[in-house]
Amino acid sequence: MQSDIRYDLTITGNGSSSGGVFKNVKIIGDAKIDSDLDCLAFRCSGTTEITGNMKSTSCHIIGEVYLKGHLETGEAKITGIMDIDGNVKTKEMKSNGEIRIRGGLAGEDVNLEGMFAIKGNCEAEILHMKGVFTIDGLLNAGSVELKTHSKCRIKEIGGEKIDVRRGTGSVLKRLLGTFYLPSDFFEGVLHVDTIEGDDIYVEHTSAKVIRGANVVIGPGCRIGHVEYANRFEKTDGSNIGKLTQV
Repeated sequence: MQSDIRYDLTITGNGSSSGGVFKNVKIIGDAKIDSDLDCLAFRCSGTTEITGNMKSTSCHIIGEVYLKGHLETGEAKITGIMDIDGNVKTKEMKSNGEIRIRGGLAGEDVNLEGMFAIKGNCEAEILHMKGVFTIDGLLNAGSVELKTHSKCRIKEIGGEKIDVRRGTGSVLKRLLGTFYLPSDFFEGVLHVDTIEGDDIYVEHTSAKVIRGANVVIGPGCRIGHVEYANRFEKTDGSNIGKLTQV
């Protein structure tokens, strides 16, 4: 049927669209889309503002995208800035830049590097985060791997295997260049209320409560209360207020 045909949308330079259903959407320059966008492939090399929701099979961003609604995509690759007012649902997400999500994030394989903030919950099967990040809700994943640069904050963490380490390398220096910053800015520290999991390793972490079957406390930690079922280890120099085997 004629209504089932998807056409391509290409905006080069400055342009706009009323939104709709498309095959491939390609933005090179500055664009504004004034409603919902439904497409198979979305590519942005420039700046795009979308006032509605976006649904796509794949989403590749080199530049900046500002989305006023929700994002649902099979694959998202972001190099640059993505600012989303709603929720994000994705199968696979890879980012090397800056992401702001005012809703929640749900995905299967999520790999984020750079600077990002999530106001809601973050859920995934496999989750890797490296950089400076803030999650105001619950982070829940089967496998959680966090590498912190500077001060990071998460409300709660839950998962089967949880690994928190101070990040190494120049991820922030690449993003921030030569701006003057305090000498300890690049030293990663995680602040979290509660961590619950089966196998837990943390370092340079400040937490109120950690509960797990097997818990290893590495260097630079301040933990209010640790509850463990099977195995517990602690590095000298880390502080624990209370230790309980359950």
